[in-house]
Amino acid sequence: MNSDTLQDATASARPPWALAWRIAAGQILSWGILYYFFSVVAGPMQAATSWTREFINGGLSLGLLTWGICAIPAGAWLQRHGGRLLMSVGSLVGGLALMLMGTCIHPAAYLLSWIALGMSMAALLYEPAFAVVTTEFGPHYRNGITLITLVAGLASTVFIPLGAWLVANFTWEKALLALGSVQILLGVPLHALGLPASRHENSPSLKTSIHHRIMSWGRSLYSEAGNRTFAGLAIWVAAHTAAFSGMTFLLIPMFQHEAVDMGALLFAIALIGPMQVTGRLLLVRFGSHSPSRTIGFWAMGAIVAAILLLAAFPHSRWTLATYAILYGAGNGVMTILKGTAVAEYFGRARYAELNGLLSAPAVLSKAAAPVLLAGIWTHSGKTEVVLGTVVIVLFAGIGGLLLVSPVRQ
Repeated sequence: MNSDTLQDATASARPPWALAWRIAAGQILSWGILYYFFSVVAGPMQAATSWTREFINGGLSLGLLTWGICAIPAGAWLQRHGGRLLMSVGSLVGGLALMLMGTCIHPAAYLLSWIALGMSMAALLYEPAFAVVTTEFGPHYRNGITLITLVAGLASTVFIPLGAWLVANFTWEKALLALGSVQILLGVPLHALGLPASRHENSPSLKTSIHHRIMSWGRSLYSEAGNRTFAGLAIWVAAHTAAFSGMTFLLIPMFQHEAVDMGALLFAIALIGPMQVTGRLLLVRFGSHSPSRTIGFWAMGAIVAAILLLAAFPHSRWTLATYAILYGAGNGVMTILKGTAVAEYFGRARYAELNGLLSAPAVLSKAAAPVLLAGIWTHSGKTEVVLGTVVIVLFAGIGGLLLVSPVRQ
């Protein structure tokens, strides 16, 4: 009996929903504190330190780059030892990084904090959570991942206003200290006490020599990564992540430059979050048994249509609202698909390390896209060129999906 069958036997009767809710609580906490905090402290930090906008945003890029580099070893650790220790230490490191950023106001300390935050995000955000759920939920893993993304989708709704309130009523330094303390006091025990012990701790394969295990792991990982389907998934995920990252950081500046009505634009941006949740609920209702490849074509198509519509009619309120609906729903669905595709095509036995390998180029593209698209905007001076570039990237992702076998591996 293989490992997937053993997991199915224990998880199919009663999926561990209490575990999923604990993981979801950890995700909304970690996404809100470690990722979304930056949007509320960047401005006050720049005003207080006189650091350049490029330097402050460069810290973010450094953190995302570190996240991408650490994704593969984090996946390998999860595969062998589970998520309890990794996610507990990740909460501790992330909280300490924010406290360092708020107490030591120095460029070197700022960059060091972002490196630590990148390591923490690799140990906490989505991929590790998905790995734990995929192991514990067995054949119901998509349901567990859906629950987590539904709850974690509220992170910005909760923590951006909370962070703004802390900055407004205290200082940005005290806000960082408070958020870092919450991450440690809640995140560490939540993961240390709320996650199960690894199912791989007594595996006979771990009793072999370290050299043999490393060589065997490398050969197996290379074999999977060289698979045409895996390459297609990697292109698809990296392209979507690049497009989403670029639009997140450049949409407001570009359309401010185009003198688009800010009230309508901010309404559209506020609508994206609820539409992401709506897209996930629609996936649960109508697409729970459809293959990721098929749903992926629809999701990417919705995002492409949204951006083309925005490029053609940027000043129309109806266009902005339609953009938010299509773009938000498509991205909401993509979040779930990126968590389930590896298990669907390659099984759950090696999910953690394969998903870590898949997420590495995606996180690197997330870090690079805002910088590259900003450069394209600077040199062309036209938002249409930027949006056209995003569409080309998305079509590259659709091309990646064409490489994915329509038959489950």
